Amino acid sequence: MKKMWLVLALFLGLSGTAHASVLIEPYLGFEMGKFTDNNPDAKTELVNMGARLAWKTPVMLWLGADYNLGVSGNYKPDSGSNETMKRNTLFAVAGIDLPILLRGWVGYGITSELKMDGGSNAKFTGNPIKLGVGFTALPFISINLEYINENITKVETNSGTDDSPDNKASSYMLSVSLPLEF
Repeated sequence: MKKMWLVLALFLGLSGTAHASVLIEPYLGFEMGKFTDNNPDAKTELVNMGARLAWKTPVMLWLGADYNLGVSGNYKPDSGSNETMKRNTLFAVAGIDLPILLRGWVGYGITSELKMDGGSNAKFTGNPIKLGVGFTALPFISINLEYINENITKVETNSGTDDSPDNKASSYMLSVSLPLEF
């Protein structure tokens, strides 16, 4: 009988908060990474801003989209001149909010473009994958760390287009976000 009362109390205690909601999460971040198998290899730095828009289920899961816009950055090859760089990526994301002040998510890049402004005017297109974790101990703010790995599928430069490049880009992004639920 005591178990039945415990189950009933647990059910009534959770039923008031069990509802789906919409998650809107703007963020600002700094991304550092590198291009490999590129001739020459290069280091990248980007200042990113973006937002996640997701549907949040009652069981801590959320599904949605993440738009990442690299507003300014640098592309620094091992040899040659530096260029400015911008990112424009749309991810499909799935995540979970754990009850212990942590969140985690995974994303797949539906569209992605890394564009250089400078001597080469190169445009890299690919399909990135991202893994992220967030720490939510501060009120209203989440501190996030993401790993982004991208296989470049197309490179467009002033000298032509390469539809089968052997380039890869990987980076880490540290960001601050404001997860809002409605």
